[in-house]
Amino acid sequence: MAKYILADLKATFQLAILGVKKNPQSPMYTQLGVMTKGTIIEVNVSELGMVTTGGKVVFGKYAQVTNNPENDGCINAVLLV
Repeated sequence: MAKYILADLKATFQLAILGVKKNPQSPMYTQLGVMTKGTIIEVNVSELGMVTTGGKVVFGKYAQVTNNPENDGCINAVLLV
Protein backbone atom coordinates (compact mmCIF):
# COMPACT_ATOMS: atom_id res chain seq x y z
CA MET A 1 0.00 0.00 0.00
CA ALA A 2 1.13 3.50 -0.74
CA LYS A 3 -0.25 7.02 -0.63
CA TYR A 4 -1.13 8.60 -3.97
CA ILE A 5 -2.02 12.16 -4.82
CA LEU A 6 -4.58 12.79 -7.56
CA ALA A 7 -3.91 16.40 -8.55
CA ASP A 8 -7.17 16.85 -10.48
CA LEU A 9 -9.29 16.11 -7.41
CA LYS A 10 -6.78 17.53 -4.91
CA ALA A 11 -7.16 14.34 -2.90
CA THR A 12 -4.93 11.65 -1.39
CA PHE A 13 -5.67 7.93 -1.67
CA GLN A 14 -4.08 4.77 -0.30
CA LEU A 15 -3.90 2.15 -3.07
CA ALA A 16 -2.33 -1.28 -3.58
CA ILE A 17 0.85 -1.61 -5.66
CA LEU A 18 0.61 -4.10 -8.54
CA GLY A 19 4.25 -3.97 -9.64
CA VAL A 20 7.30 -1.99 -10.77
CA LYS A 21 7.26 -1.00 -14.45
CA LYS A 22 10.42 1.13 -14.77
CA ASN A 23 13.16 2.14 -12.38
CA PRO A 24 15.40 4.94 -13.76
CA GLN A 25 18.30 3.91 -11.52
CA SER A 26 18.97 0.56 -13.22
CA PRO A 27 17.30 -2.12 -15.38
CA MET A 28 18.32 -4.62 -12.68
CA TYR A 29 16.28 -2.67 -10.11
CA THR A 30 13.28 -2.91 -12.45
CA GLN A 31 13.64 -6.69 -12.69
CA LEU A 32 14.06 -7.06 -8.92
CA GLY A 33 11.16 -4.72 -8.13
CA VAL A 34 13.24 -2.23 -6.16
CA MET A 35 11.48 1.12 -5.64
CA THR A 36 13.49 4.33 -5.49
CA LYS A 37 12.65 7.98 -6.16
CA GLY A 38 11.36 8.38 -9.73
CA THR A 39 10.28 4.74 -10.16
CA ILE A 40 7.19 4.17 -12.30
CA ILE A 41 4.84 1.70 -10.59
CA GLU A 42 1.46 0.20 -11.49
CA VAL A 43 -1.28 0.65 -8.90
CA ASN A 44 -4.78 -0.75 -8.45
CA VAL A 45 -7.25 2.10 -9.04
CA SER A 46 -10.41 -0.03 -9.23
CA GLU A 47 -11.48 1.35 -5.82
CA LEU A 48 -11.64 4.86 -7.31
CA GLY A 49 -14.25 3.82 -9.88
CA MET A 50 -12.33 5.05 -12.93
CA VAL A 51 -13.82 4.02 -16.29
CA THR A 52 -12.65 4.32 -19.89
CA THR A 53 -14.61 6.12 -22.61
CA GLY A 54 -15.91 2.68 -23.66
CA GLY A 55 -17.34 2.09 -20.19
CA LYS A 56 -14.79 -0.49 -18.97
CA VAL A 57 -13.51 -0.26 -15.39
CA VAL A 58 -9.81 0.66 -15.14
CA PHE A 59 -7.90 -1.65 -12.77
CA GLY A 60 -4.28 -0.60 -13.24
CA LYS A 61 -2.80 2.85 -13.70
CA TYR A 62 0.74 4.18 -13.48
CA ALA A 63 2.18 6.38 -10.74
CA GLN A 64 5.60 7.90 -10.09
CA VAL A 65 7.31 7.64 -6.69
CA THR A 66 8.06 11.13 -5.33
CA ASN A 67 10.01 10.33 -2.16
CA ASN A 68 12.92 8.12 -1.10
CA PRO A 69 11.20 4.97 0.27
CA GLU A 70 14.49 3.59 1.63
CA ASN A 71 14.82 6.67 3.88
CA ASP A 72 11.17 7.31 4.74
CA GLY A 73 9.84 3.77 5.14
CA CYS A 74 6.73 4.58 3.09
CA ILE A 75 5.88 5.32 -0.54
CA ASN A 76 4.37 8.57 -1.78
CA ALA A 77 3.47 8.86 -5.45
CA VAL A 78 1.59 10.92 -8.01
CA LEU A 79 -0.83 9.24 -10.42
CA LEU A 80 0.18 9.80 -14.04
CA VAL A 81 -2.36 10.76 -16.68
